[in-house]
Amino acid sequence: MNMKQERKHIVDVLFVLALFVVFTLSALVLVILGANVYRQTVRYMDENYNARTAYSYLTEKVRQNDLYDSISIGELEGRAALVLNREINGVPYATFLYLHEGSLRELFMRQGSDIGSDPLSAGREILSLRDWKPEMAGDHLLHISLTLEDNTQKELYISLRSQ
Repeated sequence: MNMKQERKHIVDVLFVLALFVVFTLSALVLVILGANVYRQTVRYMDENYNARTAYSYLTEKVRQNDLYDSISIGELEGRAALVLNREINGVPYATFLYLHEGSLRELFMRQGSDIGSDPLSAGREILSLRDWKPEMAGDHLLHISLTLEDNTQKELYISLRSQ
């Protein structure tokens, strides 16, 4: 009778141990799956954030300066630039949006003034981009091609109301 009690006791212990192992493995699999879902969600949110920030910033800058004949495509030191012209208290100013050293930059300056030997570095960094190409797609339509840091290609079209 003593042998039967020992076998029952061993079976009970083995059952509890097996149940614990199954529970631990299930919890581990669940944590790994959750980490992968979290990683994908963060990557997707970062990509969306970068694209939305670029869209919002460029659209807002164009809307702020959407006056008759004030938006043009030009160059700054050989780089493609979106040029936003504005007159403040009778003094003409220009805002240049251009790509330099992997970031979209903004340079606000009085027209005709000397900015120094390296005007490209004088602009304020706005956001990281690999490439961009602003162009007029029509009389009243601005088209900007963006390449984000992760090599995602985005297209932005902005209708100009005052042109």
